[in-house]
Amino acid sequence: MDSKYSIKDLEQLSGIKAHTLRAWEQRYNLIEPYRTDTNIRYYVDEHLKRILNVAVLVKGGMKISHVASMSDDEIRTAVVDAGRYQGNYESQINAFKIAMLEYDEYLFDSVFNRCLIQFGTDETLTKIVGVFIQQIGLLWQAGAINVSNEHFISNLVKQKVFSIIDQTITPNHNKRNSYVLYLPANELHELGLLYLYYFLKKSGHRVIYLGQSVPIEYLKEVSDKTNIDQFISIFTTRPNYEEVEMYFDRLGQMFDSDNYKFFVTGIQLHNVELDQKHNSVEVCPNIEELRKLFV
Repeated sequence: MDSKYSIKDLEQLSGIKAHTLRAWEQRYNLIEPYRTDTNIRYYVDEHLKRILNVAVLVKGGMKISHVASMSDDEIRTAVVDAGRYQGNYESQINAFKIAMLEYDEYLFDSVFNRCLIQFGTDETLTKIVGVFIQQIGLLWQAGAINVSNEHFISNLVKQKVFSIIDQTITPNHNKRNSYVLYLPANELHELGLLYLYYFLKKSGHRVIYLGQSVPIEYLKEVSDKTNIDQFISIFTTRPNYEEVEMYFDRLGQMFDSDNYKFFVTGIQLHNVELDQKHNSVEVCPNIEELRKLFV
């Protein structure tokens, strides 16, 4: 069953202003919205995919008048041609969205590899992949993607990032800090954590990467065996909003707050105001701000 979107939803998901979308609609008949029984306009998945495709081409330098004259197959062929992307980050990000929605591994690989050639690894990860990871959350909230979409694209991104990490030459980490990276119990959204892993390793920090769904009691065991007293985590779906304070209470009971530090970010922490007793916890507004603390 298709999701339903407003014009504002399309604007947020595609990066094309609502007034521009309306102009394209009226001038080029680019998409034709449906209407409810009360005459309210709405859009569905096929509209979103078409707008994402068109946005890739227009932001890559093609005139909208030309794109509007193309068939769906011609537009699709043009989007797959990764050589058209000329330095516009939004084009690459939208192409990743299309690959996710259409389960298109070839498109994802083409765009990702072209990004590495054009921009290099760091810029690809910070300006394109990092932003895309955050926008996956927007697509999820808007109902534009389902579990299978998210798992499909996550596995593709993880393969790429793990490969990059494996090829990263690590400087002497004796001169830098040490961190344990983990996700809380039942948290499976790993892309952001891998993103941080790469930059920490590249900067010469020692990293113990625990990955998904780590029960809280295991953290103390790892710390005792490694002598690492700094932890990094991302709360995307777990712990639940109402359980966040309790989670940090448990950490406070397990660790001496004067000697340990937890750096966290994630949707579950938005609008959470921690008690002053949690002075060992530093909450960052997003992954990018968290990254900047260490590199």
